[in-house]
Amino acid sequence: MKSVSVYAITRQQNMEQLQKLERQLSGREHFLRLREWELDSMRALVKQLELHMQKVSALRFFYSFQIPRLGKEFDLIQIKDEHIVNIELKSGAVSDEMIKKQLIQNRYYLSVLTRPIYSYTYISSENRLVRLTNHDHIVEADWESLCDILSRDSRDYQGDIEELFKAEYYLISPLTDPVKFLNKEYFLTSQQRDIRRQILRKIRAEHSGYFLFTGLPGTGKTLLLYDIAMELSDRRKVCMIHCSEAGKKWEILHERLHRIDFLSDSRLLDDGDDGIDVIHDGKDIFAEYSAVLVDEAHLLSVEKLRFILRCAGDRPVIFSSDSEDMISPYELDRGNLHVIEGLPGIQIFRLTNRIRTNAELSSFIQNIMHIPAGRRLKEYPHIEVVYANDDGEAANLLEDYRARGYWYKADGGNSYGSRDMDGNGNTEDNPNEDDRNAEPSGGVDSLVVVMDDHYYYDEEGYLRSLEAKDRANVFNVRSLFHYLNQAKEILAIVVKGNPEVYAGLMNVLQGKREKY
Repeated sequence: MKSVSVYAITRQQNMEQLQKLERQLSGREHFLRLREWELDSMRALVKQLELHMQKVSALRFFYSFQIPRLGKEFDLIQIKDEHIVNIELKSGAVSDEMIKKQLIQNRYYLSVLTRPIYSYTYISSENRLVRLTNHDHIVEADWESLCDILSRDSRDYQGDIEELFKAEYYLISPLTDPVKFLNKEYFLTSQQRDIRRQILRKIRAEHSGYFLFTGLPGTGKTLLLYDIAMELSDRRKVCMIHCSEAGKKWEILHERLHRIDFLSDSRLLDDGDDGIDVIHDGKDIFAEYSAVLVDEAHLLSVEKLRFILRCAGDRPVIFSSDSEDMISPYELDRGNLHVIEGLPGIQIFRLTNRIRTNAELSSFIQNIMHIPAGRRLKEYPHIEVVYANDDGEAANLLEDYRARGYWYKADGGNSYGSRDMDGNGNTEDNPNEDDRNAEPSGGVDSLVVVMDDHYYYDEEGYLRSLEAKDRANVFNVRSLFHYLNQAKEILAIVVKGNPEVYAGLMNVLQGKREKY
């Protein structure tokens, strides 16, 4: 989307022609639904600017821009090399507190451009112009100062505004970005805020209830869960249960969040002599907590889930779980989710706004999990699928990808497809990863994965896996799915010794499904 002349947009004409004009100037893919009150406010703004400066017709703003996948909208943004001006339009009276809240939020999103930001709101019914100070106060603004900033001799940004903003800049993880989380350097999407509001409203009214929100990886489930935990912990302590090992990632949160206690699901039941302290008597485990929150609930065993539910009693329990609908039912153990979804009165929410992973990669990953019927013409310019006949060829291809900066998990457990091989099929260290067994929990820009002959497609087009003889060396479609979703920008797959799966992946790239 390109910047437009607000002078041209505000010339009197019928709405149909105006919509055509706006689309022509901005280059939008679709017509913008123009709002009459906003146009009236913008016309009033332009009239005021004409009283205080020349060449208003030369001003260029990005009008009604939404950050992709976040739904965050700005009325008017001027982007120059030296500064940014944001003007929000209001037609009726609005409190200074609401104005302040909006402008602070806008400034946060615009801060990724790393230049001074001038934040204004214009209330047309009152002909009132206000600005946000550096100390976060709302004060009356004068038109001369605004016009001086708008007319400064600095080059306008001429490109597509979508190229300046990446949604993943704004999705933080409390585990990988604890400082940002603790400093509240984040904002929730409108969808996250709506789910948060509904959950908190019921808990405050009834002090009980079951809640589940699901979504694909990258939709901000963990951030939402932690944000709710922070709100609930204002008055009483809450318990956060993690169903994966976060290790040292929890430490800073443990130190700072005194009203949130963290518990690994590995401590819930005695699953073996592994040196982990377990909770044998769970009747008082949640006695001091007002609520229980469970992250990555899809990883819970049914036994541990029932243990949590029994010990929680009538306390509110909130579950966060990955959506795995596109994976073959034969590759999933959905017993725990069936129990959760069947809890009395449970409220279920689905996060659909994918932030971390781009739309291209998301589409490809979903389609290789279950190849869609019919021909779908879709381009995947940031995905490569190559073939290796044996370990030596796979090792050569991996070496090339890693030399180009791709992340590869050198995992002797073979959790994601193949061991990291040298030319002789032996494991070796990953040269571009200090801790080769660490999970890229925040995602990586470029990821390469090996898929060998343990994978196949069934008659329905679902990706399936064979169990290795060694139970510690199981190839798992579910694990592969979650691992592939760590890629943020570029994905490569090396298929080793498996022409059938290679053909399936190439058909996805070509938009074609064949029988398997």
